[in-house]
Amino acid sequence: MDLARNIGVRIVRGQGCSCPQLTSGVMAAAAFVHEIDIAVARPRLHEFLCDLENFTALHPLIESITEIAPTDELPNARRYRVVDRVPVGPWRMKAVYTAALGPVSPHEVHGHAWQKPGIRLLTAYELRDTNTGVHLTERVSVHAPWVLRRFVTGQAKASHLATMKKIKVLLEQPTTPV
Repeated sequence: MDLARNIGVRIVRGQGCSCPQLTSGVMAAAAFVHEIDIAVARPRLHEFLCDLENFTALHPLIESITEIAPTDELPNARRYRVVDRVPVGPWRMKAVYTAALGPVSPHEVHGHAWQKPGIRLLTAYELRDTNTGVHLTERVSVHAPWVLRRFVTGQAKASHLATMKKIKVLLEQPTTPV
């Protein structure tokens, strides 16, 4: 928690997701929210968030990402096959799933991830302009069988927080002229 404060990430506890797409579904969902201020132009952050391949080196669980064909269900979203290495005690379990990221508006990006057995993460990124850059709010809803929900939510919450901190550091670095 102190590390999150040092880099400017605010963890919001006990807030549900306001986006109806993130709260619908037959399985009960867990939810979490992360917020961070990033000194970058909103179009740059929006573009970054819409390409999951940008997350390969930033997300602590991702081993590889491969873009796959789009579907009619999410026509504006880019789809990916993602391979994670999830820590389970002293071992790392390979997890393969489908993910999609798509722009909803210049101020919002939605993410979807599907994995067996019955796991689905729905993410909404809201980008609000500030005097110094962008205030990024990430709302995540985790749908999973009850026996896996706590584990999946804990892994998602920790890895998303680490990823947001790394995005901030990466995008706030001064660019070197070519």
